[in-house]
Amino acid sequence: MERLRLAPRGMYLGVDLVPVEHQGCWIEGVDRVYSSSDKAPVWGHNLLSSGLVRLGEPPYPLSLEGFPSAALASEPYAYRTPGQALLQTVKVVTEAGYDLKGVVFDNQFAGQVHLAGLCAQNVPFVARARLNQKVGVELEGEARHLSIRELGEQYPPSKARYYKLIVLFSTLPTGVQEVIAAWKARWDLERVHRLLKQNLGLCKCLCRSYAAQLKHADLTLTALLCIREQKQLSPALSWRKAQLLSAQSLRRQLLTGLSA
Repeated sequence: MERLRLAPRGMYLGVDLVPVEHQGCWIEGVDRVYSSSDKAPVWGHNLLSSGLVRLGEPPYPLSLEGFPSAALASEPYAYRTPGQALLQTVKVVTEAGYDLKGVVFDNQFAGQVHLAGLCAQNVPFVARARLNQKVGVELEGEARHLSIRELGEQYPPSKARYYKLIVLFSTLPTGVQEVIAAWKARWDLERVHRLLKQNLGLCKCLCRSYAAQLKHADLTLTALLCIREQKQLSPALSWRKAQLLSAQSLRRQLLTGLSA
């Protein structure tokens, strides 16, 4: 809630799942989770990442929440589908009084029931469509229902100007350029996840309890927000240089005096 209070206005909410790889059966909640970078399942935790994004501006991370599998869910950490987690996150953000420009998410969150839920809350969205999703089209004067994959086969690289096929659908009350800009801004969350893992030790926590793992993940977000603030002061800085300056500033705050 404190992060939302200090957040920049007029941004999109991006939501994604982040696999955090862990080795060792002694860590609570570890299960097989799919990693898109490895293109294979890995042992670790799935976390639900949410953050505010806008094209041309560094992402503003909000939370990394536990997202346990059905087999490992418990009363404090209940099982949720991606769509249910999306709706809960949107509800928290809107009830806090933040005026969302829209929500941007991938096809794993885009269940029909959950899209209807966003419409019922009057929250605009941009989502990537599934390849097996059916759409109504008119081909050669004939109305047909095709899957997006079948529709893509009608426009091979020799026929279509742009390839490879990606289909977005949106309820934003704006033009196609803004829809594309919102989708591109969501990809900046991927860069945030890489920074958390490679620079800020998201995967390095060896605590055994699941609660401690989540606290560690939240602390990496706090660190990233310090770096983001430094980068906002000096936009020309790289993320790594901004991290170094932020660390030096925090280290100086620990000093209580200087010896002779």
